[in-house]
Amino acid sequence: MENVGCVTINEDILYIGEPTTLEKRKTAFITVLHELAHHWFGNLVTMKWWNDLWLNESFATYISYLSISLSEDLQYLGSPWDDFVSRKFGGVRDDTLNTTHPIFSEIKNIEMADSTFDGISYDKGASFLK
Repeated sequence: MENVGCVTINEDILYIGEPTTLEKRKTAFITVLHELAHHWFGNLVTMKWWNDLWLNESFATYISYLSISLSEDLQYLGSPWDDFVSRKFGGVRDDTLNTTHPIFSEIKNIEMADSTFDGISYDKGASFLK
């Protein structure tokens, strides 16, 4: 979770005592980079209301994959864009459910905001930004 001046990570992502696979490393890097993107973008440009949640989450998702693709030190992870495409189709799949909504939604209350933390806001939105 991103906070001003500090990003905290649940220790479950560290895989302590487990063999670390390439997939686990990728997941950890994507998560950390996503939260750091929130730290530098989301906390500096705070939404007035939940209507722009999609932009906050989509941007953080997109930037996490872009960061890995541009890092020479992380090239051993392979192309992050292959994983990005898989996530995009997860967002498109969420779009087929009865809970579908536009990427940008007018949020009228907190309960509506809570329901938009999904593949549409994160993954389909990130694909739209890319």
